[in-house]
Amino acid sequence: MLRIGALLLSISALSVAAFPAAAQTTAVPAYFFQQWTVQSNCIEQGFDPAEQTQVGLQFAISPASLAADGLSYAFQPINNATQAWPDGWSELTLQYRAGVQMTTVPADFTCIPGQPSSSALLAMSNFTQSAEPYYEYEHWYGLGALHGEPHHFLIFPRNVTGTDSAIIVLLDAGTDGNVQLDQDGTIHTDNH
Repeated sequence: MLRIGALLLSISALSVAAFPAAAQTTAVPAYFFQQWTVQSNCIEQGFDPAEQTQVGLQFAISPASLAADGLSYAFQPINNATQAWPDGWSELTLQYRAGVQMTTVPADFTCIPGQPSSSALLAMSNFTQSAEPYYEYEHWYGLGALHGEPHHFLIFPRNVTGTDSAIIVLLDAGTDGNVQLDQDGTIHTDNH
């Protein structure tokens, strides 16, 4: 049986990207191509945060990772000497979804340590929506698997440097591809 849940990751830019712009990336804002570091994990109590990620791990999205389809980019996990991203992240490919620029972090994407159900969105139980979750904010989207379970990956980069310069929303998906929310959490990151 699938563990049903959701996880939010909030991240900050490690550095403004100095990746060369590719001709196919003109529709994707430049600040979507950066390197970020995980700062904290507020996943719901009773679940192992390491199943999703760990504080201190980094990732990047580069225009150089554009796939042959001209639409997909690689999520590039960056391991360190003592930590590694869980299986599944390295196979993740993302596509840009246009929308409104996220200038502030919406309340549904926040986490108050010790209160994992503080988000109205993530506190919903037995909620199901269409195969690809829709948000009005521009973001990266990918469908992949973590610890053998299907997940929707949504990354919301913001045009800022520092804390919360990107938010990752990770939603467990049913076998039919629908989103199901029962568990919640957030992971915050910061740049160095």
